[in-house]
Amino acid sequence: MRVLVGCVACLVAVVSSVTAQSRIDAGVSAGVVKITGRRSEQAVSGVLEYGPSSWLSLYAIPAVLHVSDSTSKGTFSSSGLGDLPVVAAVSRTFVTPWSPTLGAALVAVLPTGNASCGLGTGQTAAGMDLGVGVSPGRAHLSADASRSVSGVSAQSSITAPKATTLRFEGGYDVSPRWTWTASVGVDVGSADSTQALSRVIGVGVRHTLVAPLMVTVDGSRGLTTASPRWVLSVGLGTAFAGASPVTPTTPLRRIRSTFSTGITSKIGCR
Repeated sequence: MRVLVGCVACLVAVVSSVTAQSRIDAGVSAGVVKITGRRSEQAVSGVLEYGPSSWLSLYAIPAVLHVSDSTSKGTFSSSGLGDLPVVAAVSRTFVTPWSPTLGAALVAVLPTGNASCGLGTGQTAAGMDLGVGVSPGRAHLSADASRSVSGVSAQSSITAPKATTLRFEGGYDVSPRWTWTASVGVDVGSADSTQALSRVIGVGVRHTLVAPLMVTVDGSRGLTTASPRWVLSVGLGTAFAGASPVTPTTPLRRIRSTFSTGITSKIGCR
């Protein structure tokens, strides 16, 4: 009996410890992307983060979209839910100079969008991310790579579905409440037959209103004809901080997550 009571007490202690360490954060982003001279997209996306431990974070990123495309036959548009990315990210920060962080993530994209109207791929897909980050003083530097491993999980308005995407991001805490960021995103590898490789640069700012509530403003500019012309995204919430370089809340990933819709070449239910 004493052994049983001891086991129950131990289990309660473990559950209480895990519950005490867990966290829930959320945020919402709104943005617009000018893909080409004729095609544009507006999106409002949410991010829900659940962290059962200090090294594991789970995310769901639903989005409502409006996309339009002008052709010789007129302007066609679609509105509705996009595909749903869900992410499981693990990271480890080492207590050494510069606080190096290693991270990895698995991404699944669920076909919640209406593929017949151009709002999704119509299939489940998966991808993976690997990254590393360091924080020398007030600076924060990271590099990561992502790639689809099944389907076209990397497909969005701003990245080629069959490419490996490399990101290099840097931030600097100009004050306890303000952080400025700059980033570069490069697609490498084989381009899809319908979407070429992209090169983008981005800048952004993050401001803490009342900890942990933050507002973020991020923008990017395409460097090649295959890149979107420009992207602008504004976010508000508590889910935009974190040390891992592979979470979907870092600057370029915030933009990609907002517009990660799986749009096909067809727009409009026609």
